[in-house]
Amino acid sequence: MEKEKALLNTNEYVGKYVALKSFKDPAIVAHGTVPKQVMDEASSKGHPNAVIVFVPENKVVHVY
Repeated sequence: MEKEKALLNTNEYVGKYVALKSFKDPAIVAHGTVPKQVMDEASSKGHPNAVIVFVPENKVVHVY
């Protein structure tokens, strides 16, 4: 599976947490349903400072 898909062009990550290399390099390095596991996977792949985002379902607004 290609890990550098743009989040806006796929539904593959809906309802999941996604780890991006950085704010400047949005390549996807890990994903899953548990944030800690996603961060651990990203760190094990050499990205300890990855940015974690949650991808909500389409047409659902999340306010933080």
